[in-house]
Parts: sequence; structure tokens; C-alpha cells
Amino acid sequence: MDIHVLKFGGTSMNDHQSWKQVLEIIKQYEYPVVVVSATAQTTRQLIEAAKLAEQVRLDEALRISESIKERHITLVGEFLKENPHPKNPLIEESCIRHIEQKNGLLNKFLKYTTKVGELKPNMRDGIAAIGEQISSYLLAQCGLAVDILTQHVDAKKIIKTDTNYGSANPNAMLINQKSGSLETILESGFTPIIGGFYGESTEGTITTLGFEGSDYSASLIGSALHAKAIEIWTDVSGVYTSDPRFIEDAKPIPRLSYYDATEMAYFGAKVLHPSTLKPAQERNIPVLVKNMFQPDDEGSLIVREAEHDRKALAISFKDNIALLTISAYETVMGYHFLTHVFSVLEKHQLTVDAVNTTEASVTIALTDNHKLEELGNEFIEIGSVELEKQKGLISIIGCRVSKASELISEVFEVMEETDLDMISFTKEKRILNIALDEQLLTEASQKIHTRLFS
Repeated sequence: MDIHVLKFGGTSMNDHQSWKQVLEIIKQYEYPVVVVSATAQTTRQLIEAAKLAEQVRLDEALRISESIKERHITLVGEFLKENPHPKNPLIEESCIRHIEQKNGLLNKFLKYTTKVGELKPNMRDGIAAIGEQISSYLLAQCGLAVDILTQHVDAKKIIKTDTNYGSANPNAMLINQKSGSLETILESGFTPIIGGFYGESTEGTITTLGFEGSDYSASLIGSALHAKAIEIWTDVSGVYTSDPRFIEDAKPIPRLSYYDATEMAYFGAKVLHPSTLKPAQERNIPVLVKNMFQPDDEGSLIVREAEHDRKALAISFKDNIALLTISAYETVMGYHFLTHVFSVLEKHQLTVDAVNTTEASVTIALTDNHKLEELGNEFIEIGSVELEKQKGLISIIGCRVSKASELISEVFEVMEETDLDMISFTKEKRILNIALDEQLLTEASQKIHTRLFS
């Protein structure tokens, strides 16, 4: 059985017309397993409502809840109106009942949050997952209106995790065991439709896999099913040489490796969740990134090995970076100094993006975090601390080591009139990182991209 796991993101689930496109794509496959995100903006609205409830602004939170309910009822009505079918009255009744049930659950969560005056992590996950719980059920029902034998599967029956709410760690062994039910559904001639992003902990509570975690859900399911391919259907035609929303001449990359795609996701590329590729890589399952609005475009194929003949593969960039510099006292330089620095970062679970070190100082680029303000006391025994905020990080990924000197020279030439805070090159990772003021980030990225790729 050649199973294809198809994941459709929030923009793909935006309105009744895009739902029809999603279902038309599904029709092209013999054995598809479908993973969907919440409809566009729904998860953000759910989190906003949760925060309002925590602030004892329950009336505002409930208004958001009502708007989510009404929007989904309208969406179903428009879809069924444009796709007449004898089953439509029953489909609509079933959809409205499900929406109202989930809306009632959401309101219960919001009222509880206001009552206790705190948005607890497990409650936040329970609220955040409601978008996918609604969208996956509605799409499965609407599939019946266009004569696709679709069957809704609650993701908590498949995706099993720990209780690390907000960024739960999946239990691969349990997921492998539970995924056999999806094969049974396929063998019966039905297409399973599952909500991404969320799962269930060993304690029976709802958990989420992190922001944009639907990609991760698809990869976990694809790995468990030994799928022929995992396909990420989005609103762009693949993984680009840089973010096409900001870099005007960015182009799709036809073929790239798991490693480079993961690095791009980690350093700011928005197409994939950073954890997506690990389960696929373990099974050597190709991942295809396609544009659902232009399905004939080639897209990007992500595989184990992929060569290119350019100086670099792509440029990622992200804002909200802070630069933390610790300068050692003369008495604590060397090995013990660096050991202490990184043990503190580990203690506070701070992830490092780039590092520049000497024997007497270390400069670290990392995502800005309220914890950084508290680190001065942690380092007082070994050195002085300087913290610079509102920085950005440009990452040139997939650098050809044989062309590294030439590449670095070109970047310096392009950036000669730009103040740079830090540059680091890693031969093993083939990444050149550049830290600079946040306000210069897009312009500088455009200049470098034009030089390297145009």
C-alpha cells in the first residue's frame, strides 16, 4: 500500500473555496492520510481569548469564542451551498452540532480560567487544540458532499506524548502502535482526516506539539505508516532561497537535504516546523513541499542527500535576537569560564543560535527572552555581562566549504557600509551567521541574496 501523508496548513483551510481545492487534491491519491491545521487565524484567536480570560475579561473572551463558532457555521453553509448533495442537510446538522459542542467546551475552559485567575499550561493546550478539532471534523464531513469517503479521526487517538505542555515530546513507540488503525481505515476504502498540532498525554490530557506543529504531526504519522511520501501543501511553491514575502527575487529550491531544510527551519524559514524532518529522515521518507493554489508547480523535494553547485543554498533570517556578551575576569579565563557560561544557559533552557568565543569572552546570539535580564547575577562570579537587544540574525545555509573564503569576501563586500555585530562561520554545519541591528535585517538580507543568487 503506497500511502501518502498530505498536510494542509491554515491558509489551505481558509475558506470554503480552498476546502474544495483541498478535497480535489486528495482525490488524486489512492491511499491518502490527511492532516489539517485549524482554519486561518483560529489558533491565534483561541490563545487571545485564553489570555483575556486570564485577565478576567471574560466577556471579551466569550465574544471571540462566539465569532469562531459563527465563522465555522458560515463556512460549512457556504461549502454545502456550492456543492449540492442529497446528504447535505445531515452533513450540516452534524457539523453544527460538532461546532456547538466544541464551542461549549471552549467557553467552559475560558470561564474556569477566569475563575482561577490563571491560564494553566494544560488548559492553554486544551484551548489551543480546539481549532484543529473543529477543522478536521468539518472537512471530513464536507468530503462526503463531494463523494469522497472521508472519515474523521481524533488526533488524540494517534499522537501520544508526554506532559510537556506547549511543546510536547511525542512517544514514537505508542504512535507506531496506534497508527495501525489508519491502515485499517484505508483498507476499508476511506480517507482518514486528522487534526494536526495536538495529541494526548499519558495522563489523558490534551497536549500540543508547538506552534505550527501540524507539520510535525504529519511527519510522525508518515514515519509510523512507512509512507511513500509526506507532502506539505502550503501557499508557496516549495522551500525558497529566502523568504519570498520579503526577498523579491527568492526562488524555489528544487531539491535539498533533510539537514539543510532543518537548519533553514531552525534559523527562521517559515515553511516547515523545525522538528518536522526528523521522523521522516529516520525512515528515509521523502518530504515534498507543494503549493495548493498552484499544484502544477514542481515544489521542493527534501531527501537524504542533495548536492548544489552554488556558493550557498539559501538565506534565512529572524528578528527578536539578543546578543549576550560575558567577559571573564583574569582569574577565570579558559575552560572553566566557558563551562560555567554554557551550564547557566542549559539551566535556563536557553537555545543558542550562534556563538563567537575567545579565551576571555564569549558573545552569544539567542532569541530575546525575559530570562536574559536575570542572568547578570548568574555570571557575577566569573565576569561582566553586556546585553544588546533588538538585533537580527542572518544565516547563510548550505555554504560550499570549497567556496567559503570567496563567499565570506563577497558578504563583507556587500556589507561594507553596514555595521555588523558578529560573524561566525561553522565548517561542519556549513553555516555563516551574521548578527546586526534588527532594523537593518531585511535590507541586508536582500543585498546578500541579490549578490549570491541573482
